Amino acid sequence: MDTENNQQHTNNPQTSNTNFTEDELLEIYNRIPRLLANNIIKVSVLEVKQALNYNYQVLLVEERNGNYWVINTKSTEDETYWLVPKGSFRINQHNINTIKSLFECLEFKLEQTREFILKKPAKISRLPNQDQWSLQAKGILDFGNRSSSELELKKNKRDRLQSQIEELIQERDRLASQLAQTGSDRLTKVEKPTEDIKEDKADKLQQEKQERSHVRLIPSPEKNNTIDLLIIDSGIATTWKESPENIRVYDNQTLASLNVEEFKSQKIVWEGIRLIESKDLFLPEFKFIDLEDALPGAFLPPNIEINFIGQRITPLLPLNPILLEYFTSEELIKRIQITPIQKSSLLRVSLDLPLSGVNNSNQSQIYCIFKDYQIKEENALPEVPVLEIWPHFQAEGWRSYYAFYYDAEFGDETFQVSLPSAREPHLFKDGRESFQISRLEEFPSYINCQDRDRQTIGLILLRSPKVTILKDYWKVGVHFSTSFTNVYVNRKGIVESLPLESLHLKVTEVGTETRIPVLFEYFVPENFIPLDKPLPLSNVLTTRGNSHSPQGKERPIYDGRIYFPDRNRFKPQEDWLETDLSFKNFVAHRLFLQHLGLHISALAAKNNVREVQWCLSYLSNASKRDRKLYAQNWQNITKELQTQTGITHRCPEVDELEYFRTESLAIAQYFADREGYNLVNSTCIDLGGETSDISIWENNQLLHQCSVQLAGRDLFSQFLELNPKFIQKFDVKVNELQKLKEGNFNAKLDVLLRLESQNWLEKIVFLQDDVEFQGLIRLVAIGTAGLYYYLGIILKTLHQERKYQHQKITSVYVGGYNSSVLNWLDERGKFDRNSEINQLFSRMLSKGSGFENTDEITRLSSNPGDEIACGLVLTNTKLRMATTIAKDPLIAGENCELNGQNITSQGRLEFDGEIKDFRISRELEHLKRFLYEFNLGLRELDMEGIKPMSGFRPGTGLESSYDSQLWRNTLRELDNTLLKIKGDSENIRVEPPFILALKALLRVLGKEWAGKKE
Repeated sequence: MDTENNQQHTNNPQTSNTNFTEDELLEIYNRIPRLLANNIIKVSVLEVKQALNYNYQVLLVEERNGNYWVINTKSTEDETYWLVPKGSFRINQHNINTIKSLFECLEFKLEQTREFILKKPAKISRLPNQDQWSLQAKGILDFGNRSSSELELKKNKRDRLQSQIEELIQERDRLASQLAQTGSDRLTKVEKPTEDIKEDKADKLQQEKQERSHVRLIPSPEKNNTIDLLIIDSGIATTWKESPENIRVYDNQTLASLNVEEFKSQKIVWEGIRLIESKDLFLPEFKFIDLEDALPGAFLPPNIEINFIGQRITPLLPLNPILLEYFTSEELIKRIQITPIQKSSLLRVSLDLPLSGVNNSNQSQIYCIFKDYQIKEENALPEVPVLEIWPHFQAEGWRSYYAFYYDAEFGDETFQVSLPSAREPHLFKDGRESFQISRLEEFPSYINCQDRDRQTIGLILLRSPKVTILKDYWKVGVHFSTSFTNVYVNRKGIVESLPLESLHLKVTEVGTETRIPVLFEYFVPENFIPLDKPLPLSNVLTTRGNSHSPQGKERPIYDGRIYFPDRNRFKPQEDWLETDLSFKNFVAHRLFLQHLGLHISALAAKNNVREVQWCLSYLSNASKRDRKLYAQNWQNITKELQTQTGITHRCPEVDELEYFRTESLAIAQYFADREGYNLVNSTCIDLGGETSDISIWENNQLLHQCSVQLAGRDLFSQFLELNPKFIQKFDVKVNELQKLKEGNFNAKLDVLLRLESQNWLEKIVFLQDDVEFQGLIRLVAIGTAGLYYYLGIILKTLHQERKYQHQKITSVYVGGYNSSVLNWLDERGKFDRNSEINQLFSRMLSKGSGFENTDEITRLSSNPGDEIACGLVLTNTKLRMATTIAKDPLIAGENCELNGQNITSQGRLEFDGEIKDFRISRELEHLKRFLYEFNLGLRELDMEGIKPMSGFRPGTGLESSYDSQLWRNTLRELDNTLLKIKGDSENIRVEPPFILALKALLRVLGKEWAGKKE
């Protein structure tokens, strides 16, 4: 997992040499690891790189609360350091793989104890850049049964030591507290109101309240509607130099006459009044986190520096949460002072309370209270949980915030949380781990930290983000396909990929190896993979920790979230991952789009956007029913978003062709208006995962568009699924793919190709003489050339229908997520106008159409996968688009029979009503002609990178017995497909017979290449 955005770097991290040996290091670490704290650098794993021999190169980098300590002892050699897990480290399912890359784990079982004894530290060396380390030798952790007694010994010794320390300091602390109390000066302060009250009505209300009570807490202006809170403290009279009889509490009760117990027992009842003793505004104990800067997202008083046993610590504010009902976090923080009392382990927490006072004015009168706390070892929390707020902004009308909590299995060694304003908090366990996801309608001002009994132990205040004013307009294009989803925006005429950015408030500082995986799996990730180009998104949904909402009531974030798979951790076979997000898997499909819509809306609001115009694409051959369902789904999603986000969402109706368009039209507009090509005589192809969307253009006028199910899956992926061992040639462990079936295999391979294809392509230059590699490339070439041959048949048909006038082959523009498959057909690993395969493609167009071969060049998109999303938001096109949806049935490409009706190869294929019988000519005339022309073309063009099929001879074709067997197997494979094409036509995807037969041929040849018998 790339963690670039999560590191806290220093230019020259240093650690001093310690004066103990390796054996002494082990002894200290296993007994009292805290003693090492002054001699460490905290680090986390930056990257785990797989080397050619399947070993791993592990890089580490300094991080504020990293999970590992770097130590330099006197026994180490120059520039070599020891690495150990931090003293409070807990192993869980999310970091165990990282641990195993650094340490041998003896007798480890995930479901059993996670406690260990360090038997040998890992050995690392500093890299030349001075801020990274590389693993040299693994250490050893022992999780065996004998660890229990050793750990108990360690704990007992530490407890005895702490007891002795506390006995020594208790008397000193009492004396220091008395001295501080004697020297304290409770001066009366007068404070101007935070905000001038200009209206006479407000002045009158303030005066009436003041007359009723002198000890009413004056809230922040934003909290004026809160019920009155009266502060009871006999010290008020002394501080204000007034007699208790002159300080009115309420009505006829004064500080002198009021019996607080009668109020608590409800013998005295004042309607609309709350009463609290000032001492109850503080919590009984001071809890703290035994780490420096453990709360980077917290709002703390300035210039706090608290130390405990020589180490900086991070406080939880020991205040009653009731204060946040009366103060904003910004005002409360101004009223708090935390001051260590010198020469003691005491800490003074002071709070300035603005009270109505006895001055008969609109100015509040300050009463300062304080409490002295002893900093105790027993109140130390060794660790913090993962605690995040998303999104980290405020905007007009935005009412959709989420908080995430994960205890990292620390249990009592950390705190639990409550967000009082949270709606529908979802608390759940996953094994030993505790989680909480909550939704809020406003950005939280604080977090209530609690112990396991749900008692408050401290507060974390949060600074309110500045409110964003919404005023701008975005045009958003969403291309949702089989494997990937891409998003482009047009803002003020600037068209660009959706600017993904982190919208997290990271409240706590937790090690990267712990924090990053859980955000990916259970919540919203902070960063995106790959960092340099996170779009397009993989179509993968995580449902881990879902709330099991009733069917039809599923909610984004709670029940499913977009998952960003990485190279090593992605295991599509996990039961909490959904890789089929097609419409037939509707719940997962809808959750993915709901989260996508919410995330896009958050980015829009962050960028001051008030109105979003959605632009959507769909397959060219989608049925009327599917188009309506897809459009309606988006309309429902955006309607929900409008109530939550304060943004006006405009979602197209199914007949709004400007904003709801076929993929083939969108990609054509991309090539015409983004890359500047003239579609005078052109074919545009979007090569996706399962489908290729095709459009034919003449003089910038659309002649034909269609969608065929021949794309990346059939042209490349299926062959690797048949022979997964082949992928070892690209340094991938075969077991990563070998056991995956169907959709899971494709999902994993899609991710590998997305992240690693450039590295793989760089290797093919060394595989040109590899027989197995040559066989794979020939299969890819047959499939791709077959698609060109079918394009030729389309051109011939359009010409005969008098729609296409030129009577010559077209130039071809190819884009889409899987257009990079063309790079495999060039021995350099990079397809361009000089690639030999261009000659073969042009020849196949000519042979399929019967037109002259004019050596047309195929041009590959400059931005593979971006074309459709980009084309959706482009304006002022030079293309002449249709204003209505015209009927444009598929062209068969091969003779066939549908429900007893004969259709020629150039006939149009329409499925209507019930399909009882669908047959394709057993002669496979055009497919056989194509395969012959393919091999003949390779022979005559004498291409260096791709050779004809074995045994091919011009004039006769393939060797007779092999040829007969090949077509028998192809027909058998084709018959198996045709058996499934029966029933209601609404549930059947129409496919050209030529393409169906070509796919059957590829399947047979693929099995042959993989060594699988028919």
